[in-house]
Amino acid sequence: MKKIIAGTIFLTLVFFSIPGFSQADKIVRVAIETARAHMRIPSEMEVRFVEKKSSPLPGFFSVKLMVLAPDREMPVIVYVDEAGEKIILGALVIKGENVAIKEAGQPKPRKYNMNQFEVEKSTFRGNKDAKVTIVEFSNFKCSYCQLSWAKIEKMLENHPQEIRYVFKHFPLKALQGSFELSEIAASAQLVSDEAFWMVHDFFFSPEGQVIVREEISVVTKKVEEMLKTKGYDVKIFKEALESGKGKKKMMEDIAVGNKVPVMGTPSIIVNGDFISQEFNEQVLGRYLKK
Repeated sequence: MKKIIAGTIFLTLVFFSIPGFSQADKIVRVAIETARAHMRIPSEMEVRFVEKKSSPLPGFFSVKLMVLAPDREMPVIVYVDEAGEKIILGALVIKGENVAIKEAGQPKPRKYNMNQFEVEKSTFRGNKDAKVTIVEFSNFKCSYCQLSWAKIEKMLENHPQEIRYVFKHFPLKALQGSFELSEIAASAQLVSDEAFWMVHDFFFSPEGQVIVREEISVVTKKVEEMLKTKGYDVKIFKEALESGKGKKKMMEDIAVGNKVPVMGTPSIIVNGDFISQEFNEQVLGRYLKK
């Protein structure tokens, strides 16, 4: 009899319904729920079923799943017995070979279709027909977003014809007031692109970072004063803010981000690649050379 060294065996006692699978797909449902629970996969991340087949372990099925993290696709093998009660998740070593890793294969970088980011619905800086398109999910209460913008602003100065920078609103519940600030900026966006960028640049300026910590009524009044001084139609801004049009615009960006899923800010996608490292001139240079 072959000697089998298996990883931890989990007994699943409660089964949950997963949309898209019938009761007949109990094995797959068990595999997905077990992977989510024991790998602590965030609910925002998709776990996609790939295939189910007989496994090297007698009496067990081999279920291949794909965990879609923002920056990569991670294959996972879950072994489930025919009754759907015994599950092996982790290493399955037979004759010195980890067959779980062999069956799963290696993770690979995730490539996005840029069309899914609906860049045409957002305001941008740079060249519309640029070689490199940068989509950033950001919010004005995020200090890291402020630092990110400072770097990207310099990139735009250095490469005005070679890059296009697209801003996407993505406020976070953990940052108090970030939703209201994004609504204000999105309402200015409905006045004009130029009005949005004026507010955007102000919010990320040292003076603006002080103002955004004030009550929202103070921030709104300041933005109205800025718009009036520059000759923009303040009535359009007020109507967009009060009617919820600005909020709707913001929510459209959030919906796009949730499909990634964006799990923090800033989150940057460059020509379909999710940037998991610091985005700087060196990283940009690799895309400019392609």
